[in-house]
Amino acid sequence: GQEYTVRGILMDKETGEPLLVGGETVTAEVTFRAPAETGSVPMAFTFDSSAMKGKAVVVFETLYLEEKEIAIHADIEDEGQTVTFLDPKIGTSAAGPDGEKVLGLCSEVTLVDTVSYENLIPGASYTLKGVLMDKGTGMPLLVDGKQEVAETTFTPDAASGTVEVVFTFPSAGLKGKTVVVFETLVAGDVEIATHADIEDEGQTVT
Repeated sequence: GQEYTVRGILMDKETGEPLLVGGETVTAEVTFRAPAETGSVPMAFTFDSSAMKGKAVVVFETLYLEEKEIAIHADIEDEGQTVTFLDPKIGTSAAGPDGEKVLGLCSEVTLVDTVSYENLIPGASYTLKGVLMDKGTGMPLLVDGKQEVAETTFTPDAASGTVEVVFTFPSAGLKGKTVVVFETLVAGDVEIATHADIEDEGQTVT
């Protein structure tokens, strides 16, 4: 029957200091009336996690009675208080439909970029956005004055796997040109991983 308040703050496990998101600490507070001597009460922290890749966060809690601190749980090493944010990674391998790294000159050519991914959430929706880059200039490839882009939206069944992004474009004007595929993985409207190495042979076709 007594009223209590529990206040929590998120801590950065690596530094041992309060976690800062947008320059502010992340806190939550719940006031409740205890129905019995023993029980539990949920506390929700809501914040932007888009910059939290791979970070471990520990929750510290303090219990108050009439604004007097009567109990605390603040152990930076406690696994029960700890959550870790995913660190998504992608890698790509670009080739023609039959695995060829040298493509012909024709009115329409197909380039298949096989993207491997790690540390995704099974059942969640993701989008891969690809763009072809001109290795000679380091700038986006222009075909008839337009960038060549493609995207694929997918829902992984497992945390790791592969998905294809297919580019179809005219190659008649690309004689001798070397092309590199850059890929960006997006969740919602947040960019969570990129693979953009102009020197990566796996991403390259000629």
